[in-house]
Amino acid sequence: MNIWVILLNIGVGSVIGGVTNELAIRMLFRPLKPWYIGSWRVPFTPGLIPSRRDDIAIQMGRLVEEHLLTTEGIKRALTQSGFENTLASWMNNVATGWMSDERALRHALLQAVPEIFNEEGGWSDRVRTPIQLHWQAFVDRTLYHYEEKTLRELISDNGKKRLDDTLGYISQLLLTRFREYLHSPEGQQTLQNMVRGLLGGGGGMFGGLVGMFLGDDKILGKLLPHLDELLRSPELAQRLHLFLQNESDKLLDKNVGEIVSWLGRDQVDEWASTLFAKLEEQSLRFVDTPMSRLTAPFQESVKSELVPRVAKWMVETLQQNVERIFQRLAVRDIVTRQVEGFPIERIEEMVVGISGREFRMITVLGFILGGIIGLVQGLLAGWLG
Repeated sequence: MNIWVILLNIGVGSVIGGVTNELAIRMLFRPLKPWYIGSWRVPFTPGLIPSRRDDIAIQMGRLVEEHLLTTEGIKRALTQSGFENTLASWMNNVATGWMSDERALRHALLQAVPEIFNEEGGWSDRVRTPIQLHWQAFVDRTLYHYEEKTLRELISDNGKKRLDDTLGYISQLLLTRFREYLHSPEGQQTLQNMVRGLLGGGGGMFGGLVGMFLGDDKILGKLLPHLDELLRSPELAQRLHLFLQNESDKLLDKNVGEIVSWLGRDQVDEWASTLFAKLEEQSLRFVDTPMSRLTAPFQESVKSELVPRVAKWMVETLQQNVERIFQRLAVRDIVTRQVEGFPIERIEEMVVGISGREFRMITVLGFILGGIIGLVQGLLAGWLG
């Protein structure tokens, strides 16, 4: 038996086995495009993965949707992964940083909307004009909506009671202030002038005789105690309260349209503009207040109550709408498009990077098997020869 023939068979078989395995591995990815000789396409071109990219993309999308990224898996992950605590912790950090900021709210608004303020520091026309138009439209809608309603219908029972109490207080206050005025030097002078006018100007002969014998001081001394007693009497206070109450009832029975006509629409519009200016002024003061001062009254409640509730609500809402979200997202289509657009070179690099050692072992195994086959062939050829 010729040993050289056996060695030659082993070498040839080993080379054929190794090169064949290496070529098979390469043909998974190469060539990227079909090869043509004239109009005839060379078989097995392009490689397996490039030629079946569309099928692979569809199968990958189906795999991800049906087995990897499922709605049940997402719900289970949201429940068991502590996502709610993580979300609450993140929200707490954000809220704490925001509420402890010593800068004014104006700074945050400028970062979000640079053109929100004008050069003087007030609201820009882009912000102020639409709001003012909405305010005027709101006033007009309100007046039109309540035009036929009386003021009595618009005031609650508690408001009516407070109005009645206020009228009683006003009646007592008026009588008290009138008594204080009569006992003041200015009030006594006014009363004295009235007495002099009565006795001197319109009293006739009787008035002249009374003024001659009594005098102004004596008349005031007699008149003031009676006036003071009259102003102290509950009956006068009750009568004044009843008078004010009757007048208020007349006003309450008028509808809004009558009140607006009585005041004049120009006056109502002026009041609306004045109120808008006051609100605008207050809003500018508000935005110039530091965030820490604005949020100080409710910082603790935000951290201990609001944030956990919002985090819990968000997780529960997400769990309830996972299926709807997945339907809207169309996970299968997304994965399919991503795989279709993924470069083959990058896929080859990833696969070789992960399985390079195994591919080399397949090549080595091809050399070994090819050598064994060559040895067997050499032995059989020598035995049969």
